[in-house]
Amino acid sequence: MRIPGLIRRRPVVAPVVALALAALIGLGLHLPARSAPGTVAAATVPLTTSTNTGCNKTPRKGFVRCMSVVRTPADHVVTPQVAAPPATALTPSDIQGAYRLPAGRGGGQTVAIVDAYGDSKAEEDLAAYRAYYNLPPCTTASGCFKKVDQNGGSNYPPDDPEWGTETTLDLDAVSAACPACNILLVQGDDASFDSLGTAENTAVALGAKFVSNSYGADEDPSELAYSHYYDHPGVVIAASSGDVGNKVGSPSSFQNVVSVGGTKLAKDTSTSRGWNETAWTSAGSGCSTISARPDYQVAQDTHCANRATSDISADADPASGLAIYDTLGQGGWLQVGGTSLASPLVTAMYALAGTPAAGTYPVTYPYHDAHAATDLFDITQGSNGTCGNVLCNAGPGWDGPTGLGTPNGVEALSYGEHGDITGQVTDAATGAPVTDAVITASPGGYLTHTDSTGHYDISANVGSYTVTATSYTYASASRTGVDVAADAGTTADFTLQAKSRATVSGTVADGSGHGWPLFARITIDGYPGGPIYTDPFTGRYSVTLAGQSTYQVHVVPVYPGVLGAPDDGYLQQDTDLTVSSSDVSRDFRLTVDQTACTAPGYGWNGLSEGFSDAQGGTPGDGWTVSGSSTGWRFDNPGNRAAVNQLDSHFAVADSGAAKGRIDSTLTSPAVDLSGQKAPHLTFMSGYYGANGQRADVELSTDGGRSWTGVWHRTTANGAGSVDLPVPQAAGKKDVRVRFHFTGVHGWWWSLDDLLLGTRTCTALPGGIVSGLVTDHATGKPVQGSVVADTASPSDRAVAGTTEQATVSGFYSLFLEAGRKQLGATTPGYTTATATTAVSPDRVTRLDWDLHAVGGTR
Repeated sequence: MRIPGLIRRRPVVAPVVALALAALIGLGLHLPARSAPGTVAAATVPLTTSTNTGCNKTPRKGFVRCMSVVRTPADHVVTPQVAAPPATALTPSDIQGAYRLPAGRGGGQTVAIVDAYGDSKAEEDLAAYRAYYNLPPCTTASGCFKKVDQNGGSNYPPDDPEWGTETTLDLDAVSAACPACNILLVQGDDASFDSLGTAENTAVALGAKFVSNSYGADEDPSELAYSHYYDHPGVVIAASSGDVGNKVGSPSSFQNVVSVGGTKLAKDTSTSRGWNETAWTSAGSGCSTISARPDYQVAQDTHCANRATSDISADADPASGLAIYDTLGQGGWLQVGGTSLASPLVTAMYALAGTPAAGTYPVTYPYHDAHAATDLFDITQGSNGTCGNVLCNAGPGWDGPTGLGTPNGVEALSYGEHGDITGQVTDAATGAPVTDAVITASPGGYLTHTDSTGHYDISANVGSYTVTATSYTYASASRTGVDVAADAGTTADFTLQAKSRATVSGTVADGSGHGWPLFARITIDGYPGGPIYTDPFTGRYSVTLAGQSTYQVHVVPVYPGVLGAPDDGYLQQDTDLTVSSSDVSRDFRLTVDQTACTAPGYGWNGLSEGFSDAQGGTPGDGWTVSGSSTGWRFDNPGNRAAVNQLDSHFAVADSGAAKGRIDSTLTSPAVDLSGQKAPHLTFMSGYYGANGQRADVELSTDGGRSWTGVWHRTTANGAGSVDLPVPQAAGKKDVRVRFHFTGVHGWWWSLDDLLLGTRTCTALPGGIVSGLVTDHATGKPVQGSVVADTASPSDRAVAGTTEQATVSGFYSLFLEAGRKQLGATTPGYTTATATTAVSPDRVTRLDWDLHAVGGTR
């Protein structure tokens, strides 16, 4: 299908992030009910073995390796799944249930992840993971997620797909164990101790009290010079013990680091716990040759005169690995383990336990826990080597592969004797729960948030505290003398007085011609709830603000581009909003960026062509090819460089690839320029001349009866952008252009991004089709589904969106008005088709309910 003014590009069809449906529900938006969540059976080869990620290999001196291991088929080839996680992978609910982690804790705590190199997809992949498992969104916009370089800035290192998988595992593991925790990702310039050590210091300087390091290197005396990077009293510094069995690595062997070993975690209904846990055969452990024995291990029978690893452990076997969503490194869902999984899990569990005591080293906490017998699961089976003692064999009490055991709750991960401060925060007038209120207890810097019922829970050391409840639309309240006794609970409820407030609601819509509703992000300066989002189908929003105030409001679409690319195409609107004590109705109308003209449903005034509909020797979109059978082609038979590096699809006449004479003409369809006074012909040209070869561009203003040359080349090259005024076409109703190439055993001429008309951004005739793509059996969003017009496959969108906090499995597609048959295609699912009527200047909703291959309809 050709839409005048629309330059078509063939996108790279890859999974696009699917975003959290919970955010829409939080805005009071009601989408159609889905069936109960479940697990989608993987439609791939059964996973039977594992393969180290590319960064998990022996490093050179002064550098480290990552510690992630992917579960793979028997051929050891990493095979990501596009639509759903592997059926054997553990989920966040598995992690929380197996380790009996407390719900509702962690709010306000920041867990830092230190990794090497860049991962530009980190936030998008994190959003997809959290959306799939119905975890609360964690985004830059909301303040939950932050990414910095090793110095705390935004000069990010280049992407590295191998370390990208490691980064994804770390982020997803923290999310699984502590969904309410904030996450700080610090990216080292490379995998050297110096870069990662600098990143470590940056993480602490930025306020993180919990830092995970899923990397290491075999011990070497020279590495003690780096130990200062990992010495931060009052901060949890955790590191993976290793993935090569009974061997010691740094930084996990440094005295003040929590060395995290690994287990295999398997469901077992015959046990009271419901799980069986054994030492992982590849977990790192042993007796350090460079670090002295710390005081906290003196009472342990470690068979080692020096520092022994590990201290504590968690799931690490890839056979019981965590599901992760990774598009930079692998392109979909994977099942991943390694002690790279155990380290962020344990670090996040420390965050659930509360802020470490100032001046203490949290590695000592489980060693000094008076109730370790019940606060830890003692892992007594399994081995990672042939040492013949506890350094490689699991057994009662401390052992190398699993340390003191795995957490049973988080009490073993807090300092000294402790108890709980719990309470309920309600509205003084109505008794309704106050959600997301900030609760602090001082001294000690304890902080958490109330949940959806207004409840909170703080684990604190024995002592007396001042507890304060703060909420944006309420007056703060404090209680002094809240005493915490050992192993006891103390209640501190709050009833808060509401401030003057008002509800602001309205719609966000296109203001440049179409007028359809827009999927947009609204950021309100001074509003602590982060950005809000419009309903993607109606453009409506609603937010309650404290009254008697003037706010700065910033509105920008998060609408996907015409082909599902990350292309909004609209200008941000910044404006003031004054709120009194009465509700306010405020609509926003956004205008397209006239200089780029990339918003869905807009294009340049005239005939535009990017040849994305073309296949082989057939141009599509009303274009024709005449002359030699081996003439103009659209599949790049000579493997020539693209004329536009951002677009791999173009037209080319290649006498070298044809190995014979070419005499071929590429002719456009007619375009009506009757309303234009100064049209131009512009195109990207890649002409490479040779003797006996020529290229001609000719224009017709009378329906093809006569032609006039406007551009010519023979032996001289002509590569780059061509811009030709064509005043003879002004006001003409039937204008055409043709490209004539002749040559023999020579070079080639390639074309792309053609426009015959005026670079005036114009609303194109048509409407929007958008909807949600879900799995029929589970109701879960299906990521990476390609929804396309079956009559014009290049008119497509990929389920998802570029905004990291809104709606999952969402797609949006601009089409000409009329009845259209669309298809939804996803690996592992049966292709679905549906017919819908596309209305001009409106959004038509069309949801998809896909059946997994081999599933029940």
